[in-house]
Amino acid sequence: MGHYELPSGAAAYFINLDRVPERAEFMEGQFADTGLRGAQRFSAVDGQQPGALDDNCYVPGTGTRWGLTQSEIACFESHRAVWRVAVDQNLSKIAIFEDDVEMSAQAGAAIAALLADDAGFDLIKLDYSPRSMRFGPLESIADVPVRPMLEMAPSSAAYILTQAACRKLLSWSEEYSDHLDDFISLPRPDWRMCQCFPAVGVQMMWSKQQEQTAEPVKVSERSQDQKTNSGLDKGPLGFRIRRELQAARRKLYWRAGGQDRLLAQGGFAGFIPCAEDLNV
Repeated sequence: MGHYELPSGAAAYFINLDRVPERAEFMEGQFADTGLRGAQRFSAVDGQQPGALDDNCYVPGTGTRWGLTQSEIACFESHRAVWRVAVDQNLSKIAIFEDDVEMSAQAGAAIAALLADDAGFDLIKLDYSPRSMRFGPLESIADVPVRPMLEMAPSSAAYILTQAACRKLLSWSEEYSDHLDDFISLPRPDWRMCQCFPAVGVQMMWSKQQEQTAEPVKVSERSQDQKTNSGLDKGPLGFRIRRELQAARRKLYWRAGGQDRLLAQGGFAGFIPCAEDLNV
């Protein structure tokens, strides 16, 4: 295994609650194993702390969902704070991780290469998503195979952003009511997003390795706390109907020949493959 330094002007952060040091230790071990040097811990917004969410940007009904739980808002605000760091520190690119990502031995080389590359992308998602999805034709960025993302992905555990992308996300999230996963992977006209193909990371909840992993790492502390995960409001009837119609329209497009055309052009439909040494 080699050692990979972060390029000048780039950074890598893993987001971790102060009261779950076991997860910080886990991530430090993952970075050591993959050879990536220089990743830093970022203190997460803690939804259990009084006043921690007083100045958040969540506004019901302004996004793809109506209501969010306190833990979902805290998660979004934690990532949003890292985007702000990238802008304030004038970073060219930034890699962002949750604190429960099992990483392939290939991840260090891939992340360092992508952080150093000047290719025109906004977001590169590094991790596996536990759902069949559709992607564009295979291409390469910094000799790393990727596919353009065409749909929202149910995971935001490991991804790379450019500074311009951070500025876009900060602007778009001045008001939000989205899961973070949905928000960063929502197809937009001015948003070029790709999936590392195969994925070089997987969240521990989807990994077979969790059986040999400490309880605080394999079980999300946020999801276990009832206080920060209750009171979800699905919104008024009109909002819910509109959302269902949008989802039905997307499904109809793919079923009415959209997927066949995509595959004929070299696209892909299915589960994201993972690096061979990941335990999915």
